[in-house]
Amino acid sequence: MKKSFFILNCVIMFIIWLSLSCTEDHRIPNYEERIVIANRGGSSISFVDANSDQVIKTLTITGSEPMYVVYVAAKDKLYVGDRAGKKVHVVNPQTKEVENAIPVGNGVFHMWADALGKQLWVNNDIDNTISVINLTTDKVETLIKLDEKPHDVFLTKDATKAYVSILNPDAATPDKIVLFSMPSFKRINEVNVGKDPHLFHLSKSNKLVVPCQSGQVFTLNGNDLNVLSTSSYAGAHGIFPAPDENTVFVTNITGAQIYSINPADNIQNRTVTASLTATPHNVVANEAGSKLFVTHSGAAANTVSTYTVGSKSLTPGTTITVGTNPFGLAYYKREAK
Repeated sequence: MKKSFFILNCVIMFIIWLSLSCTEDHRIPNYEERIVIANRGGSSISFVDANSDQVIKTLTITGSEPMYVVYVAAKDKLYVGDRAGKKVHVVNPQTKEVENAIPVGNGVFHMWADALGKQLWVNNDIDNTISVINLTTDKVETLIKLDEKPHDVFLTKDATKAYVSILNPDAATPDKIVLFSMPSFKRINEVNVGKDPHLFHLSKSNKLVVPCQSGQVFTLNGNDLNVLSTSSYAGAHGIFPAPDENTVFVTNITGAQIYSINPADNIQNRTVTASLTATPHNVVANEAGSKLFVTHSGAAANTVSTYTVGSKSLTPGTTITVGTNPFGLAYYKREAK
């Protein structure tokens, strides 16, 4: 009797387990990796498969002048700065369609968001303002007015600091970097650098790396902007780090090259690579850090080039035809629904 009862219990437990296991979702997640390119002269953005290098879709935004694009994983949204329309378009990466448009200032240029999905800062270099967008409401919550022309901008991942590069119209006078605290928007420090500076903050080392097209790469302390090192790199412009942040990839926009620089000492840790075509502008790496994508800008330009990242060098890959005057670009990896 006891044996029969034991067997019956086992059968019942097996049936319960089987019914529960059948209701569980055992599907393998389907991830998509895309490069999104803002085609400044083409009133469009291009979606490129980051593995096959094929253009998946070109989204036309009529009458727009797309400058830069930012993907915010916390919101699973793309934000496209439109200089001509004085707005930021919100694009759903699932449908690859525009969902909303946020009015900002005049002269939309560089923009960046924090990793928490709190704010998107948009530099407006005609009216000399910064539009701070609340990413929960998709509305400008603060307008920072400047007496100077803002250019590049970068927010720390934790949304506590923002760095803005300021251009001086006098060619003989250095440009500078300004540090803002958040959420007070207080301007707490500034430092002179070279001309036409761009920015990337390395969260692991708390360093701000500043390539300047006048021919220098500065490394600054992220807390106070103290200069840690300066090295000469001709035409230094676009910048993006490897995932481990032991390398920053910097384009030489005037010399058609790509640098691989160790931010610890500002010395190259790979050989200089000639870009596949002229005017390498902005650069981004995939999540694995194994591949770079570079836009090549110009009134008649329409290509993005790829490079495989090796231990000692970058190997040129292919060129991808996109829209006219590809400018900013962004990478994302997300689960397709």
